[in-house]
Amino acid sequence: MTQKAITIKDLAEKLNISVSTVSRALKDNPEISQQTRKTVQALAKELGYKPNPIAVALKTHKSNTIGVVVPQIVSTFFATVVKKIEEIADRYGYNVLVASSNESFEKERKNIDIFLANRCDGIILSISKATTSYEHIKQILDMGIPLVLFDRITKELNVSKVVADDADAAFKIIQHLIHGGAQKIALLTGPEQLSIGKNRMKGYLKAMTLNKLEINTDYIVRCEDFSVKAAKEATQRLLSMKNIPDAIFGINDDMAIGAIEAIKDKGLKIPEDIAVFGFSNSKRSRYMTPSVSTINQFPEKIGETAAELLFEQILDPKHAQIREEVINCELIVRESSDRSYL
Repeated sequence: MTQKAITIKDLAEKLNISVSTVSRALKDNPEISQQTRKTVQALAKELGYKPNPIAVALKTHKSNTIGVVVPQIVSTFFATVVKKIEEIADRYGYNVLVASSNESFEKERKNIDIFLANRCDGIILSISKATTSYEHIKQILDMGIPLVLFDRITKELNVSKVVADDADAAFKIIQHLIHGGAQKIALLTGPEQLSIGKNRMKGYLKAMTLNKLEINTDYIVRCEDFSVKAAKEATQRLLSMKNIPDAIFGINDDMAIGAIEAIKDKGLKIPEDIAVFGFSNSKRSRYMTPSVSTINQFPEKIGETAAELLFEQILDPKHAQIREEVINCELIVRESSDRSYL
């Protein structure tokens, strides 16, 4: 049988004092004598009294909790962002509720509803690949709850955002591939509506144009998701063409890994025949054979910046401003694209 939770009323009855006195004693209010505070706090500890967070939130209009929604919690990138958000929240004395949308619009909407029902003081969100309308996100703003978007964002919402400099990173990737001798560079991208895909394609097109290389639309392949399987199938189609690419840029590491699997199955050498570059510096990218060239987005910095932007709104709403922070990226050149020894 489950034991009934101890309440402030129970403590008051045992000590024969008022509920308000117990409440103030638990908060260490100096208006209550030190002896009474010690007695109340000792009994609370002995009986295992825990404040009811929902009751506290209803009374104070603050839960000291923030919510974070990510597309995939198993992703190295998102897991690192969340870890940093939790670290910053802890400094401010806040708890963090973390939920994964699993790339589902419905799951994302339900996660937000749960956070709102739990009276979270603010929400940090990275949009799922399936999200094309934003009414469920707008309700956060309609309720006056601080919101920060990161990585996967939309321009439809006038809120603070934190993003990696995707276009510049993609530009540098293509420049690197071209300097290694590539001229027929393919792009594996994701769902059309996602900002990360748009920005990384922008960098790709800019570098190809600047270097006066042909932009072959058959080399730009849009996958339904960011998975290894989808990228492998897309690469198999590229390798069945008469003129196959000599380099492939996958907009995330799983897509680069899918490309590598297809290339190896075809009996081609990496990077000699086809160079491959990914994005996000996942753990898997480091231990593949060959190891995958990729981008460090500095997820710790993204998490820290997103958290700080949120707490500016929570703690000083009158002076907090809507801002978009752009985090510079770093190329990590590994075996899959390093042709310096050829």
